Amino acid sequence: MNESLVQRVDLEKAEHLTLIVGLSCRNLRGFIFMWVNIFSFIWSTKKAAGCTEILPGVIGPFSILLVSYWETPRDMVRFVKSPAHLRWMEFIYKHPRSLSLFNETYGRPQRANHINRPRGYAASLINSQQGRQK
Repeated sequence: MNESLVQRVDLEKAEHLTLIVGLSCRNLRGFIFMWVNIFSFIWSTKKAAGCTEILPGVIGPFSILLVSYWETPRDMVRFVKSPAHLRWMEFIYKHPRSLSLFNETYGRPQRANHINRPRGYAASLINSQQGRQK
């Protein structure tokens, strides 16, 4: 492989977090809610202060995986308290058998390599590192 295509990100001073959320429909009510609301949720996450990127993945017609990257823990907590996020939590509270949900939060990775296009952590870190070099 052409080594010039591989970008390695310096993560030594990064404070970023990764949030992984998985959603699965358990009945028709959950299916309808998820597909009617998922695009506005992705858009709200993408626009949230401190979110550097969100990568949605459709696992199948009944399951979605969202990976989002946050500049600081404070930014992520602020989003968790936002109306967009609270609407989902309210639905799950009112209809506990309609959706399955999991979330996991991780600190910065030990290593990140990107080929052809920086994503995830690299989306913001490479730009900020290039800005300091100028």
